[in-house]
Amino acid sequence: MARPKQPERKQIVIIGDGKTESIYVDSLKAVFKDKLLGYNPKPLIPKHSSVAELRKLIEANINYDKVLCVVDMDTKLRDMKEMTEYQKLKQKYRTSKNVIFYETHPCTELWFYYHFQYTTSEFGLFEPDLKRQLERKISGYEKKLPFCTHQHIIKCGGNFDSAIVNGPRSIDSRDADERNYTYSEMVLFLEEIGVVEKLDDKK
Repeated sequence: MARPKQPERKQIVIIGDGKTESIYVDSLKAVFKDKLLGYNPKPLIPKHSSVAELRKLIEANINYDKVLCVVDMDTKLRDMKEMTEYQKLKQKYRTSKNVIFYETHPCTELWFYYHFQYTTSEFGLFEPDLKRQLERKISGYEKKLPFCTHQHIIKCGGNFDSAIVNGPRSIDSRDADERNYTYSEMVLFLEEIGVVEKLDDKK
């Protein structure tokens, strides 16, 4: 009897702004390995969080099935030139189906915070406003193991289902208020890699 055909594994490159995203994605691969059977996410850590570095990594990995860019907006909004270059880069791949951008403002730590509590408060840069709030939920938080892992966030009392609700809620609020701060598109990223079921698939 012939063996059942195995699903083709999609080759996905995930470009984060730093090691925080890489650590988090690796932790997802361990926790949600059954949901990621058809995927092989490869997180990359840029040498710098500049748009030039992001562009270089996209171009170097353009032959992958998907190039997913997890972007911290605080590093873009603090420099008008960087923001202008970032918008140009997004426009370049606007019609691309394999290069996709997922933004969080101010940074990925807001997504972690959404496991505990919803907010649309305006934060400054990651240091010290959001960090101070996050430390109340994740004692001693730093941008390193184990703090940036899914497992540690849950261990500290975080709720993944709450984050899945709070992320899209922040996007709807951002669009309704026409603001450019305090939102996370991480759920869209998690839908793309199969960790979270897409709303269209639930209908």
